[in-house]
Amino acid sequence: MKKSRLLAASAGLLAVVLLGVGLVLSGCSATPTTPVADAYRDTVVMQNDLQYGNASGEKLYLNACLPRSKSAPVAAMILIHGGGFDSGSKDFGGMTALCTELADSGIAAFAVDYRLAPKFAYPAQVDDVTNALEWLRGPAQIEEFGIDPERIGLFGSSAGAIIASSIGTNGTGSLTGGDRVAAVVAMSPAVDLTERGLLLGDPSKMAIASILQYLGCDDFRACPDARQASPLYSVDKTDPPFYIAMSKKELVPLEQGQAMAVALKAVGVPVTLDVKPGERHALELLDEVTRASIRQFLIDNLVNSSPRAD
Repeated sequence: MKKSRLLAASAGLLAVVLLGVGLVLSGCSATPTTPVADAYRDTVVMQNDLQYGNASGEKLYLNACLPRSKSAPVAAMILIHGGGFDSGSKDFGGMTALCTELADSGIAAFAVDYRLAPKFAYPAQVDDVTNALEWLRGPAQIEEFGIDPERIGLFGSSAGAIIASSIGTNGTGSLTGGDRVAAVVAMSPAVDLTERGLLLGDPSKMAIASILQYLGCDDFRACPDARQASPLYSVDKTDPPFYIAMSKKELVPLEQGQAMAVALKAVGVPVTLDVKPGERHALELLDEVTRASIRQFLIDNLVNSSPRAD
């Protein structure tokens, strides 16, 4: 996708979702494509409920939003919803709006479902989104969707930001065949899920309960997966560029995002920490300035980027 087209489209990129306005689409379709809102009818092709995997008897689906016109393989974003790990879906919390906005700007977008707690605990959620990433890099999907396997990024909101950060810091292999990604946008991520992490600020009871449920534990002191599930402890120099957004007094303590930014900078990974006043959380953080910053981040680190040297 040429830079000129993306810059011209940047004024509209993410505008609807980042204002918290959901686009209401028709229900699931048995046909390969799904009707999109009138504003994107000429520029976006949408395919809903594509099965990308099956885990523990659970079928896993995603929605695909594709630029209608493309002359070369395009960059792609995997969108990971929030919901405290026990609720939400690929159609939840502005994911549909974000999906279509990205496609309208020339970036293919894929909103994914993953298994939910308490029925499924860590690492099920990370495994599912990793499987979606690997599925998208399959030869059949690369050809069908017209995407560049080396330019796939992650956008995660709240619980989804933890998943995105985990994959971003744990990916291995190449950008063409492994489970590494080229960029991560994390809105309100908790990155230290250990008992020590409780010393980072003053986490809310709701946040603590959600994390314990995700980890499948009743108490952080007896939670063997807590460290492994914490993106903070997986940071190294091979990680992709990160964009982290948080507010000063939100559900997730700001100190979590600050710790992640410090760790990434210490190993030379580009990171943007965007801190907002007040108590806004996840997609609520996305004001006009943040939207512009994310647009530029995606242009610099995904659309027009070359793979980073390890």
